[in-house]
Amino acid sequence: MTKHLITAALLTAGTILPGAAQLSAYDANSPLGWGAMPGFEVTGGAGGVEVVVTTEAEFDAAINNHRDPVTRERDQPVIIYVKGDVEFTSMHTYHTKNKTILGLPGARIFSKDRTKKNSGVLKFTSGSGSDSENIIIRNLTIQGAGAYDVDGDDALLFQGVKRVWVDHCTIGDGVDSSLDCNHESDYICISWCRFLYQIPPLAGGSGGANDHRFCNTWGSSDSDTSSLGHLNTTFANCWWDQGCMERCPRVRFGKVHLLNCYYTNTGNHYSIGYGYKSNIYAEKCWFADGVIVDKDYTEPKKGYGDYNLQITDCHNAPDKTQRVGDIDYFIPADYYDYTSFPLDLVPSVVGNEQTGAGANLMVEVGLGVTGYADGDSGSQSALDTPSAPAVDSVEYHNLLGMPLSAPAQGINILTEHLSDGSTRTRLIMHR
Repeated sequence: MTKHLITAALLTAGTILPGAAQLSAYDANSPLGWGAMPGFEVTGGAGGVEVVVTTEAEFDAAINNHRDPVTRERDQPVIIYVKGDVEFTSMHTYHTKNKTILGLPGARIFSKDRTKKNSGVLKFTSGSGSDSENIIIRNLTIQGAGAYDVDGDDALLFQGVKRVWVDHCTIGDGVDSSLDCNHESDYICISWCRFLYQIPPLAGGSGGANDHRFCNTWGSSDSDTSSLGHLNTTFANCWWDQGCMERCPRVRFGKVHLLNCYYTNTGNHYSIGYGYKSNIYAEKCWFADGVIVDKDYTEPKKGYGDYNLQITDCHNAPDKTQRVGDIDYFIPADYYDYTSFPLDLVPSVVGNEQTGAGANLMVEVGLGVTGYADGDSGSQSALDTPSAPAVDSVEYHNLLGMPLSAPAQGINILTEHLSDGSTRTRLIMHR
């Protein structure tokens, strides 16, 4: 395995954070909102060694093998540059701190595995005495193998992680979800990210949803009350594009701010799902014609009925202020300073392929983000569709061979007709 150590020189915070690049007038080139709270700022690997990775093994080594020469502590700052297409053969789980992951123009990490055991791409988690904290991911395309309801893994997942900034990434086609966050994660900024699904969903999963293109789940369950007071997140200038059918995001517990976000996921089931103890403030967001805005996911009959929801100054979404319970409304300006831009600019600013949401930055080794990528740099705002054949249609039969309009409870025969003209038949269990 070859490791590409570019330099071990100390870097200033300005290399990765503001100051190195002149982005658009609307892009601060830095975390904001909950990701910039005093005392909880996200700095990632600033001041650390720089490594270029081109393979799955090199990516692992860059995170796990850089240790302090004296203490052997592996949470030393590291800046990782991802180059080219890097296939992950299973979900990679890390307990780490102080890391910046930057995609060079066109960089993508992806998985082709839709199985429950090996699906998913990238997870940062805490536990077993080792917490993850202070993580930056920028200008990277992260792509799963396509939605399939088998209780598999996400394209990107944060569990119990503090201080997170995900910026200018294109994330989609997660087997379970595209980007999830749970288990007391906190101080999170998701900015200028584009979410979409381009691989057709696979029906017949054990979970029962034939179209599991569910994008962002914030909070794992109503009973996980340890997340109360956590999961505080700012989504700024993000774009939920075609195929994002639900959970854009669906929230429990956290104070979540949706600012100048763009929704073009027409034909969806809903966009913003408000669940138990959620406290959501959506402002100056643009919902295209045909996009369903919100849905109540509380369960008052089970004792999980409380929520706060505010929608203000949004396109195709009437102003709304509603609540159940006695928790104070979340007003972002009470917690942090921020700047918005006019609502009518959202489609042209956030939806701009070159300078809006998505993995479209120019990143240079040793310099970090230096501007926007030009048309010849290979930057990707949309996901690549893997070469594996897609599923065009499915048929269900019982064990006697009788056709079914939908999977029945118990064991079914699933026949998948693929885009290359072949078929695939297997037994599935539907609960």
